[in-house]
This record gives sequence, C-alpha cells and structure tokens, in this order.
Amino acid sequence: MKKENQKLNIFVGEWKAIGKSYAEGNSNGNLQVSLVDMSSTETFEWILDDSFLIHHWNGHVGNAEFNGMEVLGFDILSQTYISSFFDNAGNSPTYKVTFQNNVWTYIGELQRATFKFSDDGKSMKTHWDWKKNPDENWLPLCDLTVTKTI
Repeated sequence: MKKENQKLNIFVGEWKAIGKSYAEGNSNGNLQVSLVDMSSTETFEWILDDSFLIHHWNGHVGNAEFNGMEVLGFDILSQTYISSFFDNAGNSPTYKVTFQNNVWTYIGELQRATFKFSDDGKSMKTHWDWKKNPDENWLPLCDLTVTKTI
C-alpha cells in the first residue's frame, strides 16, 4: 500500500451515522429553517490493489431515501487526496481532500465538509456546508455523529 493511502485506513469498516439535516427550506436569508432526522449505514473498503477506497451509504433524510457511493484516494498526478461522490438524486460532486490533526476536510465548488475522528478512530463528527451557486455564502447542510460498527 502506498504510504499516502495508509492514512485512509481510518475510514475502512462499517459505520452507523445519525444526525440532522438543515437543507430542507434553507436559504441565505433563513439559516437552519428545518431540522430533519438523518441516518445511514456506511461501508468503506479498499479497491484496485489498495489504490482507492470505495464508500457506499444507504440512508434516509427525513422520509426520503439517500443512497450513494464515493471513490476516495491519493491522486499521484496532483499529489493530493481526491474524492468523487455519486448519489441517487443525480449529484456527482468532486472534492479536494486534506488531512491534519485527525480532521479530514473536503472542499468542493458548492459543498465542503469536515470529518473529525476521535483519538481511537472508532467515531467521528461530520459537518457539511453547501451553497446554491459559487457567489453565495456557505449554509449548514448537516451534522452527523458516526460510529464504527465493524
């Protein structure tokens, strides 16, 4: 395994996420207008000779199903971590990913996130922000507590 990918091992396994989504009805003029329950089961596993992680999730935001996948890894050309998401709503954002002090940060054009791992690597707190277009301010999207189950 490439040394850059060894840091990604913290993600490997099965996880349970629970939290709140703020996006329903949210706008720059009215932050967090709704709190909708959110939950998912998630798995991360190595693919392509430990070159990338594949991340699958199956969950709900309120009563709506929210399912998808991510491919996460170290891009040798740009020498950065990268991520591509695909979900059942037709979204396919890409992110530059950085790591510092147990916190992984995803930065995309219209979304950003932080994944703060506990010292033992068995749980993390995630926070996502979003904006409708590049000229608007960031809005809170969701907060999740994620616990490793396997």
